Amino acid sequence: MTLAKIAAAALALLTASLGAVAVLVCAIGPNTDRMPLCTTSGPVAGLSAVQAQNARTITSVASARGGRRAALVAMDVAITESDLRVLGNPAVADASTLASQGVGTDHDSVGLFQQRAGWGTAAARMDPVTSTNAFLDQLMALNGWSTLPPWVAAQQVQRSAFDGRPTAANQGSNLYGGNYLAQLTRAQHVVDVIGTTSSTDSCGGLDNAAEVVAAAGPGHGLPSGYVIPETASRAAHIAVTYALAQRGKPYLWGATGPDRFDCSGLTQSAWSLAGYHLGRTTWDQMRDGASTTIAALQPGDLVLIPGSAGSLASPAHMGMYIGRGLVVHAPKTGDVVRVTPLSAFASGGISALRHIA
Repeated sequence: MTLAKIAAAALALLTASLGAVAVLVCAIGPNTDRMPLCTTSGPVAGLSAVQAQNARTITSVASARGGRRAALVAMDVAITESDLRVLGNPAVADASTLASQGVGTDHDSVGLFQQRAGWGTAAARMDPVTSTNAFLDQLMALNGWSTLPPWVAAQQVQRSAFDGRPTAANQGSNLYGGNYLAQLTRAQHVVDVIGTTSSTDSCGGLDNAAEVVAAAGPGHGLPSGYVIPETASRAAHIAVTYALAQRGKPYLWGATGPDRFDCSGLTQSAWSLAGYHLGRTTWDQMRDGASTTIAALQPGDLVLIPGSAGSLASPAHMGMYIGRGLVVHAPKTGDVVRVTPLSAFASGGISALRHIA
């Protein structure tokens, strides 16, 4: 059984045993129906388990960036475009290798928002967190987006066939964004049920005096005169260099750069530049590469810890070892990418150490 099927079965069991109770879950992976990191999980009336979890992901990501208004617009679009399912498309070759929750046939559109090729790779468009952030990037770039009627803002971002000019494609509608207006009440209900409590304000990061001291100064915790140890492999040198170059950039849950990151987004992006594809989350990256030990720790290795929202068995935070007893990481909302002593970073225990290259 694949990890995706195991996660789906776990979600079904969890839903059946908890009824209407929403719980906090910290185990995810992109392009599957697993739960997103540190967002609530639980049934939503009128939605299947898959639809409910996608709705919670959208609400969590959007609320963190633009509040309830952003969540409402994003939810309206996802309900209208995909009925809250990650749709593949036989016309998109790359999509055939990715997990989906249904099939669409609209040009080269895929994913929750039915985003076309110009929005990014099929993998990005079919990942709930990444595709939601892509939608929000466009929404929040609209001048006065938060004061527009939700269906108008949705139409301006999506540019659907409902452009106010009656055609066969929009069933003769002359209402701008009429397809989104038709689903607005349903979207409002879903957002109201989920609420804004589904978003987390951190990546399970640390919050102690040792980190505060380490973060002081313009180097964001990096000691003066630091150089990457010669023991670093060529690929690790690239990954560490990239991660350190992001110091001072703000934390954002679900972000993978280039101007903001969450903890696993930082390590994923750094190693991607070095030519290695890591999973999207702490849960995935805990299985990437090979296990290593403190004694054998090398620059570029991943250090996974319980953080403030996980456990030794299910880490909720991570960083990258850079040598010299230091870790670079993206801590939590309101903080920035910075360097922390490994001793302080791992003071609550170490869940896993992974050597990538």
